[in-house]
Amino acid sequence: MIGGTIVRLRQRIIVGSVFVVVGASVALGQAGGKAEDGLLAADVAWEQVYSAKDLAKAVAFCDEHGSMSVPDAPVVTGRKALAKAIASDFAQGDTTWRPNKVGVALSGELGYTSGTTDLTFKDKSGKTLRKKGNYLTVWKKDAVGSWKVLFDSFNYE
Repeated sequence: MIGGTIVRLRQRIIVGSVFVVVGASVALGQAGGKAEDGLLAADVAWEQVYSAKDLAKAVAFCDEHGSMSVPDAPVVTGRKALAKAIASDFAQGDTTWRPNKVGVALSGELGYTSGTTDLTFKDKSGKTLRKKGNYLTVWKKDAVGSWKVLFDSFNYE
């Protein structure tokens, strides 16, 4: 009898813990709706100016303290360093991406986008190469409510 009571008590504790964890995850995870639509629109707009190789507009999407991490290079931070890194990327080839996930914190101040990326460039012999990968961008709303890139990272498959 006592053993059965202890088992039922453990089950209730486990079930209760699961509800707390899931509930907290949902509450902390995403705001949904219009906030996500706005963030997705910002990501798509940044990709458009980036793929058009418009340096000034591409850098304008970045937070003044934003950072970028790319394969085989140190992390760069700040608009001046980001401008240099983005200009280098433009010189190497063409970069495009497609978001497939977006999330916004309940506060509405931070969010993320992630998806797939394609880089097309020429190697030293002049042969055109294409690398596919994945990206994750963390966004922050600025003082006027515009989404700015706080941290951008990608990898190759």
